[in-house]
Amino acid sequence: MRIAWIAGVALLSSACSLEQITLVDAEDVVVAEAYVELGVPRPGRTDVRNRVTVFLHRTIGGVAVGSRPVPGALVTVRRAGGPEISLVRDTLIETCAATTPVSGTGTCYVAPEAPGGPSDSLRPGDALTLSVELPDDGRLAAATVVPGDFALAGVASGARCKLPAATPMELTWSPAAGAWAYVSETSISGIRDALAPAGIAVDEDPLYLLGLSVSASDTTIVFPGEFGLFNRAELDQDLALALQKGLPAGVRARVTVSAVDRNYVNWVRGGNFNPSGRVRVPSVRGDGTGVFGSAVVRTLDVVVDPAPDGTPWDAPLCPGGDVP
Repeated sequence: MRIAWIAGVALLSSACSLEQITLVDAEDVVVAEAYVELGVPRPGRTDVRNRVTVFLHRTIGGVAVGSRPVPGALVTVRRAGGPEISLVRDTLIETCAATTPVSGTGTCYVAPEAPGGPSDSLRPGDALTLSVELPDDGRLAAATVVPGDFALAGVASGARCKLPAATPMELTWSPAAGAWAYVSETSISGIRDALAPAGIAVDEDPLYLLGLSVSASDTTIVFPGEFGLFNRAELDQDLALALQKGLPAGVRARVTVSAVDRNYVNWVRGGNFNPSGRVRVPSVRGDGTGVFGSAVVRTLDVVVDPAPDGTPWDAPLCPGGDVP
């Protein structure tokens, strides 16, 4: 592809002339977006999995905005002193990427999820390397150290607990060795109907909110009020104020806290979510660029009393409720 810059137009006497046109070949670059996530909850289930994904695509310059696939690559992840994980192509791009640019595409490679497979052996604190052999003989390489293990205070990961209506909860966890940040996310279901009697409009249900602790020692966040840090521009003002007081009765929320490594923090971007500045810092070297990030995930399911039928939820009380 080619990019053209028009330097300027000069008016000379009664005629106009084009002073300069510069044509530059845009570089065709392979981008690898590789992530190792330990303890990821399965949708609609209580068990978790280790997920290893590598999304490969080529950049395009000029008028054809988007990206191109990279089929035929050999992708492996190795653990120091452990097994080699060979990734296979997945036909669903959504397995690797939740969204892509307009006209964008790519190729998704994943670690097989067979029970007892090599990805199940990955543990917090592991040192990992990534190798990508491209079909044109190019090569990409990267390394990451998975953050250490950590635990939510007062509740096991994957457990369910309940809160009274309009009750904030202070969620606390132990530090994870090597973590550069903690990403806190929640998906709140049933909130549209629960807030309708108060005249508060909710455009999306489930409602997704994002929070962030940009410090290895910042291990506390208030749920749900501090989870909307990067969603404030999109939230209705009345909804944002209601969230500061807690959640209404009958709703359910999946809460996740992820300890992420330096590579993740230096690369991930989205809207106002730019934890290390607005310039991406790659961690992939060789014949391309990209990221090889890692995360350890802990989850909690929160329900708010009473249930939609008016009965109490069958769950213990959440720790840290009724924050002053």
